Amino acid sequence: LQLSGSASMIENSSSLCALRRNGPPDQFQNNIIMRHLVSVAIAAAASVVVVGGAAYYYLRKKIRGSVRSLKVDETPVRQGHLKLYHSFPFRSSRCAWLVNELHVEDYVEVVSVNIHGAEAKELMEYRDVHPHGTLPALELEDGKVILESSAICLYLAEAFLDSNGDSLLPEPQYLADYFNMICYSACTVDAILEPLYIQLTHTPEEKRNQSLIDTNMRKFSICCNVISTLLNDRLYVCGSKFTAADCVVGYNVWWASAIHNGELLKEFPVLVQYLERLKERPAFKECMKKKASEPSETTEASETAQSTESSR
Repeated sequence: LQLSGSASMIENSSSLCALRRNGPPDQFQNNIIMRHLVSVAIAAAASVVVVGGAAYYYLRKKIRGSVRSLKVDETPVRQGHLKLYHSFPFRSSRCAWLVNELHVEDYVEVVSVNIHGAEAKELMEYRDVHPHGTLPALELEDGKVILESSAICLYLAEAFLDSNGDSLLPEPQYLADYFNMICYSACTVDAILEPLYIQLTHTPEEKRNQSLIDTNMRKFSICCNVISTLLNDRLYVCGSKFTAADCVVGYNVWWASAIHNGELLKEFPVLVQYLERLKERPAFKECMKKKASEPSETTEASETAQSTESSR
């Protein structure tokens, strides 16, 4: 209809232009011609927007549909279609948790990696996958590797549906919160929690850097306020629906609970309640079955691992 209207207006404008050439050059006629030409331009622009918008959403739906064609109720492409390199309790736990939430173990092979207790040869072989030798890493079928835990979670959530045929992506109104909280947790919160974990969990009290602890405690309190404000009237990051963002943010809250006997969360009941809800999820129980108070086998190994695990 829009295009038809535009064609009609163009014909009218052509007639007016002919009238303008043959008629008297008065100001009234000029104004009429200009108004019609402007109307034609606006109608043409609106047509482009309508047609272009429709094409965009159609192609976006088709592309997303093809990306999510790997449904878990179909016959698996093959065992170990993707490989996730993981070691509990490091940040790869976010990704392993999401794999369990999606029930895509037949598509994503979780490969256990002990990067600090490994032999030199094994570590060099793993560096062929991850150049920094840290965790996590997601190896795709074509050999490409995703190195950041947040990026891996975003990729898996886009690529797979859960066992009910639903996605763990947010509803449109929560899309900003979804991306914001995933990036905020992986970039800002991770960087604050890491020194607190090392100092308060694996450093003898007489050797602790109190100035470093105080600085990061202040920063972490701000993080807790940001997340608590978001979750104050919600069950999860994106409203009442559990999404991949909860695997990223929830891991941070769980990690904080493992530091200094949970002291970091004692002033933030909203986060404590949020963590309790997450702990009731079967996939959480499966992935985080080790006690939060035992995040690694030895003090020395844990301190080394956390100080060198730069991947997010």
